[in-house]
Amino acid sequence: MSTARRAVRLAGTATVVRFNWPKYLGVLALLAAAGAADRAGAPRPARALAWLACTPAVTWSVASLAATWWVYDHRRVYEQLTTGLADAGTWAVVHAGFDESRPALCDAIGRPPVAVAEIAVRPGPSLRRARRRSRPAVAGVAVDDLGLEAGSLDSVFVTFAAHEVRDPGEQRALFSSLRRALRPGGRLIITEHARDAANVAVYGPGALHFQPLATWRARAAEAGLSEHSRQRITPFVQRIVFRR
Repeated sequence: MSTARRAVRLAGTATVVRFNWPKYLGVLALLAAAGAADRAGAPRPARALAWLACTPAVTWSVASLAATWWVYDHRRVYEQLTTGLADAGTWAVVHAGFDESRPALCDAIGRPPVAVAEIAVRPGPSLRRARRRSRPAVAGVAVDDLGLEAGSLDSVFVTFAAHEVRDPGEQRALFSSLRRALRPGGRLIITEHARDAANVAVYGPGALHFQPLATWRARAAEAGLSEHSRQRITPFVQRIVFRR
């Protein structure tokens, strides 16, 4: 495999590392500290404790990088967002400040979205870094008013963004806004990691950043949306389609 080809196949993983570099630097610091304790001849209990502290951090870091490569570079999840779906019709994208899905969606659907809405959320450190690197600061729209014309859309894609809305009340407002923008029979396509066994196994405590699928089902039901289909794109990512 050529160097250029390898670079392409690692693009998704490199992006995640770039936006989460303090976490990986912290793991390297733990390893350096444990190695330094060994070299300095520290008491055996202290050395054992240092290496013990490294074990879960290293394990989850390696596992999360492997899962990230599988999702973004091997399975190319963005290229599968529309797999098995009927034509998107008049469609829009809703994101939380960093969106890599739109180019793949445009390629798959064959036309650009009629609207793109960035929701205003309180970003965590990784999302703040992603926003700084991707584009100038933009004021997002409120979750209860996305600026989408009522009853104007056949499909709305929300990809790796819904989990950034943590507050249940704001989640309810978001789903109500999304439903309002859909025509009767229109689809809301949510693609997310879930807080489930597979993601906990590879991301450890980092999986708490995600929501259980039950959360999205509850918010959709409260907004008057019904679950139409669910597809596990990879062991770590699922796509749920809700209909108005």
